[in-house]
Amino acid sequence: MEFKGNLPSTEPSLSDWEWVKKQIAEDAPIPYDPSDPDDGPYDPNDDAAVDAFFDKATIWVGWPNPVMVQKDGVPVKPDETPVSEPDEARAKAS
Repeated sequence: MEFKGNLPSTEPSLSDWEWVKKQIAEDAPIPYDPSDPDDGPYDPNDDAAVDAFFDKATIWVGWPNPVMVQKDGVPVKPDETPVSEPDEARAKAS
């Protein structure tokens, strides 16, 4: 039995890599409760729900200063390719 502090823990440790590898090998579903707001906006086990969520998502790119990908002030969907601007000389702001 594994101990957590002074009390025995019946839950598997999230840092137990053997347990994690077993869950992956068994393709175990991710626990999800639709009535719990902390579980997120979609069921991670439902491929259609995941795709629908990300199709509507606003994509932010760049690090460390993320920028929303937009075209004419409208967020660009992941499957659309933003139009690149022509490489013209620009005046520098001083």
